[in-house]
Amino acid sequence: MASNEIFDIAIIGAGPGGMASAIEAKLAGIHNIIVVDKAETHNYMIHKFYKKGKRVDKDWMGIKFEFEGNVTFEECSKEEYIQQMDDLLASHGVLDKFVYNTEVAYAKKGEDGLFHIPFGQDIVKTKNVIVSVGRMGKPNKPGYKFPKAIKPRLNFNLSDVKNGERVMVVGGGDTAGEYAYGLVEQDDMQDCVVTLNYRKPEITRMNPVNTELTMKYINNGKLLNKMGVDVESVEATEDELVKVNFTDGTSEVYDRVVYALGGTSPKDFLVNSGIETGKWDEPIINEKTMETNIPGLYTIGDVVTDQGSIALAFNHASFAINDIAAKS
Repeated sequence: MASNEIFDIAIIGAGPGGMASAIEAKLAGIHNIIVVDKAETHNYMIHKFYKKGKRVDKDWMGIKFEFEGNVTFEECSKEEYIQQMDDLLASHGVLDKFVYNTEVAYAKKGEDGLFHIPFGQDIVKTKNVIVSVGRMGKPNKPGYKFPKAIKPRLNFNLSDVKNGERVMVVGGGDTAGEYAYGLVEQDDMQDCVVTLNYRKPEITRMNPVNTELTMKYINNGKLLNKMGVDVESVEATEDELVKVNFTDGTSEVYDRVVYALGGTSPKDFLVNSGIETGKWDEPIINEKTMETNIPGLYTIGDVVTDQGSIALAFNHASFAINDIAAKS
């Protein structure tokens, strides 16, 4: 990459919103773009955390979203979705715009009116920036301390779970449900004993499909029910397993605890970039254009909403690119 090259748009994040932004830009006649992601591929969270064959929906929590831009997809399995996205990127000729395994800390507007983005040993300069980073990359954590001896057993995804372990999944949202019943259904995890812990006695935050599947396995005993009680603390046993102390005075020992407590906006990135945020550290934006308080700097997708819809991220991409194109 030439250090003196000036891009029209730098897109930070290669999830659904970032990917759609690249395609929308190409369709709008904006070719000089770059897409940067810290992961190794586009749609990394779907690659990594969706189990084989899992359905990919465009909507969220039963809320219907209609596609408003040029990028759409047919609801399908994980594998079919990834293939659809591969085909879309290839057919629009933007695959060479993606740079992976590179993390970006901020996008700061300089005195020259361009955004300066630290990029390895270089500084990338660009006229516009679209921030499309997800929340799962920065998960919410509980307020109690994690003892050093058992930190490797306290996780925020399923990647370290081993067959035969006693696993407790903590959370009441879609990710918690998908983790819990996903382990039950997974062929190579049949010997795991899986417990779902949620502070409320009933599921209230999952979409209907996840609620139905989670309750199915709770009712048939394949998923153990530890709802209606919160975790007060965790400590290490003598053999460095996880002893979980609950607020009702009971305790249980697990091989692993997986936290699925949702994600937070990347506050440090937003603050370092000078983006104004609201009460919940979400960027303040123009909802019609997705532009922040800084002209030329846009935020889209999960970073601006907890409604984790792929269709909504695609629409946000369209809004941002339309605004950039109109001002070009």
